[in-house]
Amino acid sequence: MSKKIDLLEDVEALSVDLGAISESVNKARKLENEIVGLEELIAQKKGELRVLAEESLPDLMQQFNIRQLTLADGTKIEVKLFISASIPSQGSIDKAKDDNQREALQLLQSQCFSWLRENGGEDLIKNNVEVRFGRDEDDACNKFTKNLQKSNVLYKRKVEVHPQSLNGFFKERLGEGKEVPMEMFRVFTGRRALIRR
Repeated sequence: MSKKIDLLEDVEALSVDLGAISESVNKARKLENEIVGLEELIAQKKGELRVLAEESLPDLMQQFNIRQLTLADGTKIEVKLFISASIPSQGSIDKAKDDNQREALQLLQSQCFSWLRENGGEDLIKNNVEVRFGRDEDDACNKFTKNLQKSNVLYKRKVEVHPQSLNGFFKERLGEGKEVPMEMFRVFTGRRALIRR
């Protein structure tokens, strides 16, 4: 015996299913929009906090000639000097928009490394070699450590300086009154109020 098909019932069921899909898509879009709004709000609040911590509070405390303070609730506030310096990373060089920008970043990176080597910062420069082996290439990986050149393994070399190490190096040099190429390393100095509970 054959089953009787009712096209109207089948279309109605399909339309209910499509309605559920449409409703889920609308919820996903609404959530995406909410997330974008929250991310914008977080960025705005981080900006407000930066202004308070790096401008308003240090200025107020300087007005009263106070470097540190403990409030009645035990919160401690201390104004400290900070230094931020940078060297173009290999990632930023690789992501450069065009060849001219890439070459300029490579040149700047090379100049920064040369200056560090000539001024006692050679230990800050770290060389990393990354080699990729595929599945079932354990033997090739083991041979690599013995003879990289002869194994014809493609590798990627990365030379970098950790940002915190660089900042500490410049803080020490500036504290000793030594010269620092501020523009080359994009050195920024400022004051920051640290709040501890």
